Amino acid sequence: MAEYKQYVTQIQENGSVMISEEVLVSIICQAVAEVENVTLSGKPGINWGKGIKVTIDDDEQVEVECYINVAYNQSVVTAANAVQESVTNALESMTGVKVSNVHVNVYGIVRQ
Repeated sequence: MAEYKQYVTQIQENGSVMISEEVLVSIICQAVAEVENVTLSGKPGINWGKGIKVTIDDDEQVEVECYINVAYNQSVVTAANAVQESVTNALESMTGVKVSNVHVNVYGIVRQ
């Protein structure tokens, strides 16, 4: 059974950089906040109620699961695709990690 990893290690020329799961969650929160008509659901039990779960595999690839609310009268599929793109771009550009999957669970519809 694979060991649960709480950080991503980036090997550099002069050493290594360790990026914690909390940093990844913070980046994901900001990336989701940039998507119009979408908010994190804050599902209890998923990363202290933020609605985000991060899994780091043995190859240092990141898999993300997030729970969102979409504004009423908005396309759920378009919103979910925008979240996937925003999260992937933010994580890969800011940390250099490879994102294997971004699973988006639409947890609710809200009026703004």
